[in-house]
Amino acid sequence: MKRLTVRLPEDVYNALASLSIRRKESIAVTIRRLLSQAISEEAAVDGKDVITDAVRRAMRDVLKPTEDRLAKLASKAARMAATATYLNTQVIGDLGRRDVLQIYNEARKRAAAYLREQDDEA
Repeated sequence: MKRLTVRLPEDVYNALASLSIRRKESIAVTIRRLLSQAISEEAAVDGKDVITDAVRRAMRDVLKPTEDRLAKLASKAARMAATATYLNTQVIGDLGRRDVLQIYNEARKRAAAYLREQDDEA
C-alpha cells in the first residue's frame, strides 16, 4: 500500500470519525472504503457514457438508411399529391366548371381539417 497524507476540513473529519465509529472500523479503513466506492462509481459513470455513445452511434447507423428511405417516400408522395391536385383542377376546368379556384380552395380547407382530426384507430 502507498501512504498518503491529506488535510481535511474539521467538519469533514468529524463526519468521517462519526461514520467510522458507527461502522466500528478505523478511520483509515473507512477512508479506503469510501475512496474505492467513489472511484468505482466514477468509473461506472464513465463506462456508461462510453456505452451510451456507442449505442447511439450504432442506432444512428442502423436507422439512417430507413430515415433516408422515409424522407424519399415523403418527398415522392408530396410530388404525387401536387401532381394529382393539378390534374384534378385541370379536369374540373376542362369539364366546363367556372368556379375551379373556389372548388380548389374548399378542397384545401377540407384536407387541412381532415389532417387535424385525431386518428381513432391509433
